[in-house]
Amino acid sequence: MTGAPTSRTTVAAAILMERLIRDAYPARHSSEIQPLQWSILRYLARVPEDQRQLSRIAPFLNLTAAPVARALTTLAQRGMLTQRVSETDSRIKTITLTELGVDALRQDPIISVASRIDTLPENERRDFIKSIRSIALGVTHPPKPVDDDSADTDTFS
Repeated sequence: MTGAPTSRTTVAAAILMERLIRDAYPARHSSEIQPLQWSILRYLARVPEDQRQLSRIAPFLNLTAAPVARALTTLAQRGMLTQRVSETDSRIKTITLTELGVDALRQDPIISVASRIDTLPENERRDFIKSIRSIALGVTHPPKPVDDDSADTDTFS
């Protein structure tokens, strides 16, 4: 670990966040769409065609090309996307969702997490979204004293 010591309550919150996301993906069989594959499908559904290449997807997901390429191959084999070789550069493939891929996104398990966030009162939802953006994007804030260990309940379940 790096930085200042982390309170037990903060660690417990991080574990709950991990559990929330892990539980969003109940299907764990290899024949099911895996979390990385869901991320790729979401990316492809939201970006313009000129940004739908492996060289763009991997950095966006903060991964190396190899696991993303394997996931793309699997999704293509399952008929959820197609890969078209560029006419100007044969090393570049443009990736497009098929109808099957679009249909799969209608069942995206991350929607259940978003729905749970939507149930929060407006001010809590706004604060949560602002906080999770800061955490995910690495925005640093001056450290504040944490005095929540005395109220620690170790909410791990």
